[in-house]
Amino acid sequence: MKIKSGIVLVFSLSFILTVVILFLFYFAGILRTSEESGILFIIISLSVGFLISMLFTVYLRTVFSSGFQKLLYVLKNFFIDKYISEKIDSGAERKDEFGQLFEGFSELYKKYDAYTEFAKQLSEGNYKVVPEFGKNEVLGAALLDIKESLRISDKEKRYSFKEVEKNNWYQSGVTAFTLLLQQDFKSTKEMAYPAVKKIAEHVGVEQAGIFTLKEKDGKKYLLLEAAYAYDKKKQLDTEVEIGESLAGKCAKEQKMIKIDDLPEGYTYISSGLGEDTPETLILLPLMYEKKLFGVLEIASLKRVPDYRINFLKIIGERIAAEISNINTKYLTAKLTEAYKKQSEELALKEKRYKDTINKLANEKEQLLQMNSSFLVQINQFNKYVPTVFVNSDKIITRINDAAAKLYRIKRNDVLNKPYFDIFPSDESYLKLFEKVFEGEEMRKKRKLKDADIIEKFTPVADKDGKINRLMITALKLS
Repeated sequence: MKIKSGIVLVFSLSFILTVVILFLFYFAGILRTSEESGILFIIISLSVGFLISMLFTVYLRTVFSSGFQKLLYVLKNFFIDKYISEKIDSGAERKDEFGQLFEGFSELYKKYDAYTEFAKQLSEGNYKVVPEFGKNEVLGAALLDIKESLRISDKEKRYSFKEVEKNNWYQSGVTAFTLLLQQDFKSTKEMAYPAVKKIAEHVGVEQAGIFTLKEKDGKKYLLLEAAYAYDKKKQLDTEVEIGESLAGKCAKEQKMIKIDDLPEGYTYISSGLGEDTPETLILLPLMYEKKLFGVLEIASLKRVPDYRINFLKIIGERIAAEISNINTKYLTAKLTEAYKKQSEELALKEKRYKDTINKLANEKEQLLQMNSSFLVQINQFNKYVPTVFVNSDKIITRINDAAAKLYRIKRNDVLNKPYFDIFPSDESYLKLFEKVFEGEEMRKKRKLKDADIIEKFTPVADKDGKINRLMITALKLS
């Protein structure tokens, strides 16, 4: 409405100005002729003034209206019309003030386009994009601040994501090895291959091997229990002396050895893992409770990250603990077997001893009832079967020569003496005597200076069946 009012005002002023000029010319006598022609002049003047004003107004309206309309469109659709740059460029071709305005809009659109492209690159995660605007521009500076904030945030996010990935990788590995080592392995060789296979697969290395510490003829050495390479099981029985080769050096120093950038053609045949040249070679001592149990050897065609090396250290300690457990079980089983065998032998000896005692006791009873011609047999019993009699007051009432010889005492020095004054005993013997006098036959092992013996405590009853003494017989163990 304001533009239309302005055009009407321009038209009116133009018309008035034209008429005024013509009348000035007329009254000045420049255009005056006759009175009749004066009237005609006035009519013509008014018509010419109207026509000139109309043409001038139409011209102004055409020039200003088109410029304003285009300018108004640009302002309204600057951020909407994707072809707005073409309209701005066409407007900039004008040679008037509107052209200058559109040139300004063109520069503004270029800035806007640069800001938009920069923001688009940021939204796509491209934080290396180079801005096409100055750092001194307010909006440009703000966008650069946003870029830096997004870059830092993305870096922290990526770092956090990597840490989560590392933690998940670590936890899954620990869980897998925990389940693996919970199995009841009978030997280190049975445990070694599943362990090195799991290590190679989880850590992502091409080769792995486990050496265990062994001892032969008093000399310690390393035995390669299992090696894993390229998903194939290798049956190798490589022995390495402590201090020799890299594995032996690792065992001697009890420290991790890590070698990167191995020379082309380098081989480690002495380690038993093959002929290939790795990028990284790691030897880790298998330690548990500050004690060496073996060496873990890792070979990789690429560098092994530190967090995976730390994982290997933790798993290495668990493998060492499992080796210790297997060794303990093996030793326990061996001792149990030896004890069982010894117990069986002792039971056999006890049976023979019991049979002999029963036989000799019967013979002694018969000898007491027979004439003196059988005293020789009694003397033989006293000579070879150590026997001591103790009454209910725990007083030694009888001891034969065999017993005196076995215990290295004199018969006259111990007769009628308290048993516990002559034979040092602990509280267990007091309980044993109580059980024997209650009618229970007991056995107990005693350690002498030069031999181990088994003492048998047998209750002896009188004619009324009352237990009033006990008989102690001894059997010397081989």
